[in-house]
Amino acid sequence: MGNNNRGMILLGAALVVLAGLYFVTRGHREKLDTSGGFVDVVEGQLSSDDVYSIEVYKGLDSSQGFILARNGDDWIVSSRHDAPANINKIRTLLGNLEGLEGELRSQDPSVLDAYALDDSNAYRVVIKGESGDPLLELLIGKRSGSGCFVRRAGSDRVLLADHNFLSDFGVWGDDRKAPETTSWIDLVAFETDRAEIERIEIHGEETVVLEKEWPETEAAEGDSTATERDPEAYEWRVLEPRNFLATRSLADAIANNLASVRARDVITRGEVAEEFGLGDGAWTLTVTTEDGASHTLRFGADVPEQSNQIYFQVEGEDIVWSVPSYVRNNLFKKASDLKTE
Repeated sequence: MGNNNRGMILLGAALVVLAGLYFVTRGHREKLDTSGGFVDVVEGQLSSDDVYSIEVYKGLDSSQGFILARNGDDWIVSSRHDAPANINKIRTLLGNLEGLEGELRSQDPSVLDAYALDDSNAYRVVIKGESGDPLLELLIGKRSGSGCFVRRAGSDRVLLADHNFLSDFGVWGDDRKAPETTSWIDLVAFETDRAEIERIEIHGEETVVLEKEWPETEAAEGDSTATERDPEAYEWRVLEPRNFLATRSLADAIANNLASVRARDVITRGEVAEEFGLGDGAWTLTVTTEDGASHTLRFGADVPEQSNQIYFQVEGEDIVWSVPSYVRNNLFKKASDLKTE
């Protein structure tokens, strides 16, 4: 009996020591979410109607990124010559932020750098309202699977979000470069309805004037109104440098390429046409639509720092774009290119 009592006393003492160690060390452990589920990263509703600017940059240097700002009913990239912004990307970003959930991984400030969520290394997304006050300030860390680690500014709570914002910012792999800006610009430099194009004047290596024409059709019997025309029954006629009927598919190809001219980037904004070869010596193309409106497109010199890109400007607008040189090649045809051999 004596030995049994002694064993029970020793066992009880050991349990007391273990319990004491548990309570002593518990305060030093990370406090994780005991629910095991997801928690809201963005609390409350983030309405796009309340958002007036979005800043995205790396670390603490706001110049290492871009700023999107509301401009009336439109959005601009205010950090890139007030270029028109890609509204679809803005809506997608706000949609991904609203209702964002994350799984709690840590509350220990000493390990923030392990998640790339320390102030100097994280990507920062600052959403501001009309007054300029932040509605949300979110830090983006490393990717993990299809998501990434995030934390709210001023909080040490590390959450694994279910969306990868790094890909939205053009950041891939382990190279944590400054967020990519170009994809947030609306790069449609010129756009028109292809079906409404009626006249194209090309002034490049040679002057070529193209115009649509429709065969006349008789009005229905008893109808005294003007004859109707089938919008798809047109032909293209070359008026200059000599008069002949163009091959429709070849002329249509020019109209198709005119319908949407996409740029690679915005170069600058202002009256700088001569500097980029967009002055008197520029190749120009004037398109006239069914309503009588005309637009002249100007194609300039090569962009030195961008391979196979040339300067481009719509006459009357002050944005200077860079567009691929093949855009010019697809538009500036000779008369001989429009006739089937």
